[in-house]
Amino acid sequence: MPRHEDEEYLEQDDEERDAAGRRKSLIALAVMAVLVVAGIVLVERLRAVSAVQDCLMTRATNCNDLVSPPLQAGSR
Repeated sequence: MPRHEDEEYLEQDDEERDAAGRRKSLIALAVMAVLVVAGIVLVERLRAVSAVQDCLMTRATNCNDLVSPPLQAGSR
């Protein structure tokens, strides 16, 4: 086979380039969604810890109401 015919098969056509672009966009969107969800979970946990710390700094005796009880071993 002449060299120029081999190179033709290696080039991407417009449909393949568009599909690759869409795939990359979907992957980027999924990564961003995971980061947003992780950020929301982190903010909620930090807010809960902050509430407990605020309660303890006031020297209140009923701060246990803000903390969920620990799980027993073997139960979920």
